[in-house]
Amino acid sequence: MLLNKNLFEGLNNVVHLSAGGETPMLHSHRDAFEQFMQDKARGERARELIHEKMLETRAQCGDLFGVDSSEISFISSTSEGINIVAYGLDWKLGDNVVIADVEFGSGVYPWTLLKQKGVEIKVVRHKDWQVSISDIEEQIDSRTRLVLMSHVSMFTGQRIQLQALANAVHDRGALLILDATHSAGVVPVDASCADVVITSCYKWLLGTHGTAIFYWNRETLPELNAPFLGWASAASAGGWKEPLELTQHQDGMKFMPANPNYLGIYILNNALENLLPLGHEAVEQHALSLTGRLREGITKLDLGRLKMSIMTAEPADDRAGNICIMSDRVDELSAEMRKRGVLVWGTYGSDSRLRISAHVYNDESDIDACLEALGSLN
Repeated sequence: MLLNKNLFEGLNNVVHLSAGGETPMLHSHRDAFEQFMQDKARGERARELIHEKMLETRAQCGDLFGVDSSEISFISSTSEGINIVAYGLDWKLGDNVVIADVEFGSGVYPWTLLKQKGVEIKVVRHKDWQVSISDIEEQIDSRTRLVLMSHVSMFTGQRIQLQALANAVHDRGALLILDATHSAGVVPVDASCADVVITSCYKWLLGTHGTAIFYWNRETLPELNAPFLGWASAASAGGWKEPLELTQHQDGMKFMPANPNYLGIYILNNALENLLPLGHEAVEQHALSLTGRLREGITKLDLGRLKMSIMTAEPADDRAGNICIMSDRVDELSAEMRKRGVLVWGTYGSDSRLRISAHVYNDESDIDACLEALGSLN
């Protein structure tokens, strides 16, 4: 493992393979919370301190994504970020958006509200649970305004090749909006390949809910507007003498109309202090080694008896930290795994599948315990 289990809450006597849903909290997040409490108690100085912490965390996020930190803002969720794009662009009748059929709901539903403006939604269908760049290309036409894709699929575990995807989208004159919720923190994300990158922080980034990272590529998408304004939107303002006069921020701050979730930012700051020193490549290789071992072990089980089939591709370049298994017994299997001390993530209904995720606090013994538990199921 890259980070000792003892650094985290709740990992005693349990195998935690649920990073794709929720990661455990670092014990040191308590220190971050305590620091926030102390800083917030300092009156006028409090705002200076928490703003400084935000700028420090923006710099960390710039390192995470390999971009200028001034292009980073903090919002509440990936859903909010996608809606910023949906309502921050000037849409024309006949424009279209391209998405995949296995995309998370937050990457799909906001576009449906644009139908009243005459915007079409074009859906790329997966083949054997994989979405190919060539099939994405086929859906892009002269009226395609943007393509939204997850870098790593929450549903299938597929990692799409980012540079190849960016080339395919940009060569056809469209924008690329990237959901990095299942890649940031586990595999490298070159955010400059996309026009907007959004990620939640409560999964692989070891943060918590209510804070998400929004990267805006000012060079490639200067026309993206802030769809809503607040007091923090103003770089300068006319005050009571000229109350309607304001000049908006021209960097990532333009997408934060008010105070962000500072407590979440303090926690994210601490999380990144633990993650970033490990190195992007080391974290990636660790995850790929564990998920490779897991996938290989699953193929040796009697999948027919268990009514399971693997959704995630074998090549390392095509996966990250998630191995996903389709099954019509998900609720039963995940409950039985939990009884055996192995935490995995299941979704039910029409999207029934198990997702098993390996992160920095896991090691080979966790994978072996998971395989043993799966093999013991009836």
